[in-house]
Amino acid sequence: MAIPSLYWRSIQLASQAIESDSDIWSTIKNAMKDAGLLDVKKNASDVNGHSQDTNVAVTFVKLAPHNYILIIMAAGANASALRDKVYNKINSVHFL
Repeated sequence: MAIPSLYWRSIQLASQAIESDSDIWSTIKNAMKDAGLLDVKKNASDVNGHSQDTNVAVTFVKLAPHNYILIIMAAGANASALRDKVYNKINSVHFL
């Protein structure tokens, strides 16, 4: 069995309305569920979920207060499509 390629993409979220890391974790978790991933769960350093044939995980680097870089990683048969779906869901979030 071949090892699947890892696809990744980053996105920056910055807003004075982001109050804490919990806001980011919730945003990631909701985006992954909205993208149709199953068994979405938060671990100490990421949120991960899967489809029938693809695993997806998202983590972040905090650049400054209210400023984050999220890294979306996916591996499996539909990795690039699910990575982009999660990216688009996160990209559509606007903190008010």
